Amino acid sequence: MRILRGLGSRLLACGCFVGVYETYSGETVEIVEERGPRCTDLSHEDGRATRKPAQPPRRSEQHVA
Repeated sequence: MRILRGLGSRLLACGCFVGVYETYSGETVEIVEERGPRCTDLSHEDGRATRKPAQPPRRSEQHVA
């Protein structure tokens, strides 16, 4: 898998911090950047893609005054 660009990041419920990336094939993946201290999911290892396909991060709504 080759990463094209970073799209964002998020904190998982287990406490792991993941980066959301787009690959050259157009797939969106989440890669564990740092494992949470209380995470019990053995598949969450630093530098490894998570099992679930990632959803692209949502842009926050902007309010114009």
